[in-house]
Amino acid sequence: MRKQRLPFSEIISEAAKKRTKVDKKEFLQSHDCVPLRIILRLWYDENLEWLVPDSAPPYKKGETADEGIMLYHEARKLRIFIKGGGYDQLKPAKRESLFIGLLEDLYDQDAEMLCQMITNKPYKGLTKQTVEDAFPRLFIDPLKIN
Repeated sequence: MRKQRLPFSEIISEAAKKRTKVDKKEFLQSHDCVPLRIILRLWYDENLEWLVPDSAPPYKKGETADEGIMLYHEARKLRIFIKGGGYDQLKPAKRESLFIGLLEDLYDQDAEMLCQMITNKPYKGLTKQTVEDAFPRLFIDPLKIN
């Protein structure tokens, strides 16, 4: 039987609520997958530069609760919004339009999480060090979001 995937917003929120760093680390590791690593890297790597404004754009919230899983499939597309992700030539208006479209397609909490990610502020209760402890080479290895 396949383990049910939680929306990334729920994984990160639950990890942050754990009392100890060991519990946080183990919780993150129990949900390990390439898309989660992409999300955490984009959120916590201060060497990466977002190419969208660092505040939430106006967007219509999604209508269906089933869409939380979609970010598992869409995480690789986040490179469109990162400097050096292969889409640096996109006009800013087109990039922002794509970003708004992505937000509108996501589960509401994942869209809100993505808006928080672009501010470059860590999630309350989850430090970069804890993320690095969970995934030791995350900030050393090249970002693989192809």
